[in-house]
Amino acid sequence: MCRAYADPKGTAVDCTCGRGKDTLWLARHCGRVYSFDIQEEALKSTEELLDANEIDCRERSGSQKVILIKDSHKNIKKYVKDRPCLILFNLGYLPGGDKQITTVAETTIRALKDALDLLAQDGLISIIMYPGHCSGALEKEAVLKWSRTLDPGIYHCVYADMINQKKDAPQILWITKKA
Repeated sequence: MCRAYADPKGTAVDCTCGRGKDTLWLARHCGRVYSFDIQEEALKSTEELLDANEIDCRERSGSQKVILIKDSHKNIKKYVKDRPCLILFNLGYLPGGDKQITTVAETTIRALKDALDLLAQDGLISIIMYPGHCSGALEKEAVLKWSRTLDPGIYHCVYADMINQKKDAPQILWITKKA
């Protein structure tokens, strides 16, 4: 799904870089990538993965391909001034990290609202939700409740649940901006 929205000259945002796999994919398919995380461990893992794949994330007078940002995704508008074609949210906790540090509904909803404001026309926001832990279940319900209120004249929202998997399998919400 995301490949159809990637633009080699466009901007993309990874709102939760985690171990860097989404940031790496975006860097291979988009012109510039902003990658957020609140955890130093996540940013270090992402930087190591990018280095191993020879993708520049070191600041050299603004010429780097990927801009790593140690801040919450709720502050997306502070850093991103472009109109991203693709914005990814992979919610939950850092794989292999401290499971007590998770994304939460309040900041995720704020980030999503701001992401919608920034999103380019015909752009995509992809949100992967993990309802298998308490914070994740609450966050998923809040995100779905919020998405149901979006203007259908401007946005399309598609929700996918893996019906043949365990009940706490990841779930996906895609939001496209029509106008």
